[in-house]
Amino acid sequence: MSETLIAMAWIIGPLAVTLLFPFTSWALGRWYQNRIMNVLLEKEKLEGASLQNENHLSTASTTALMSAQASALLHVSICVGPSIGQIFFMWFKSLFGGRLQSYDFVLEYGRREVLLRLREQAKSLGCTSIHNVRLETSVISSARNQDSKRASVEFLAFATGLIQ
Repeated sequence: MSETLIAMAWIIGPLAVTLLFPFTSWALGRWYQNRIMNVLLEKEKLEGASLQNENHLSTASTTALMSAQASALLHVSICVGPSIGQIFFMWFKSLFGGRLQSYDFVLEYGRREVLLRLREQAKSLGCTSIHNVRLETSVISSARNQDSKRASVEFLAFATGLIQ
């Protein structure tokens, strides 16, 4: 009986230690991401919903009728990425298929953060409206070969700010 327990400890022990690091990293990454998302939500409440009014447009349909004293090119970029634990669990889940919620969270946060920073930049330059908003994303891998699972996502937002 004691030999069986010792054998099980030798099997289960290394397995538990191996999974402890990714699980801890996932839990801390999730906690941190929830914390920064709550800060982002508070900023959005103060600034208003990103690009949700008539002074913030993503099309050029009404710009021909507008006059402006000056204009400025607004551009903001950020890089965000999942934690090591999230990468591990996304890899594990990709073996079985399905939606990767951790990656969805990274994408949602990145888009919202870059639009908020674009709006803050327009405000700091004295722009009264933002037009032709464009948002681009690209995956940045840190490895020379494409076999690496380590990557971050770069978000680039740019627009024209009008000062009236």
